[in-house]
Amino acid sequence: MSWLDTFKFNRVVAVLIYSDFLIISASGFLSPIIAVFWTSQIRGGNLAVVGFTTTVFWVVKSILQVPISAYVDKKGSDILTFVLLVAGSLLGSTIPLLYYFFATDVWHVYLFEGLNGAANALMVPTWLVLFSKNLDKRREATEWAAHSNAVGVGYAAAAAVGGVLAQRYGFHLIFPLVSTLMFAGTLAILLIRDELVISEHRRAVRCPPGQVDCQQKDQISR
Repeated sequence: MSWLDTFKFNRVVAVLIYSDFLIISASGFLSPIIAVFWTSQIRGGNLAVVGFTTTVFWVVKSILQVPISAYVDKKGSDILTFVLLVAGSLLGSTIPLLYYFFATDVWHVYLFEGLNGAANALMVPTWLVLFSKNLDKRREATEWAAHSNAVGVGYAAAAAVGGVLAQRYGFHLIFPLVSTLMFAGTLAILLIRDELVISEHRRAVRCPPGQVDCQQKDQISR
């Protein structure tokens, strides 16, 4: 196997990496400036608001992630998982536009970050389960590392560029740019729909509903 073969992944894994690269890199544009935006552009914004806003995001995400993950596991459907992933990604992609058009008061920030937490509660467990299920055997570490490096480098580069753009052109250039990249990442996810439909159909033929032993063996084989 040549060195280049190391980076040849199956289509589902490659698309999920590319999608996450776009979505997480997009958030990198906001990382160096969002706290400054909250304190300088929002009425009543201060450092305490920054802290509470961060808390709102993580509390909402953590609370909702538990029942969403349990529901995905219970259903065991890759198509359902795919639909929830796309729904969360679409919701997350609209958050920067909400900031761009409507954010003026502190309660707007709390509301939008609550919605952002809900979007991530939909996206994170569903992305993880689809990625995990489709890893190539004996390539798991390489593919996880490829994802980590892609989003890490993308986020780092976007943070540097985002700070420069905000300094030169102001905050309102950043939000539409972030939203555009996130919508592009969402569109990329749609490219794996056919693969997931075919895979689920094959499993249904191989393991009809109600055959518990067959379904358990199928999970082990994957």
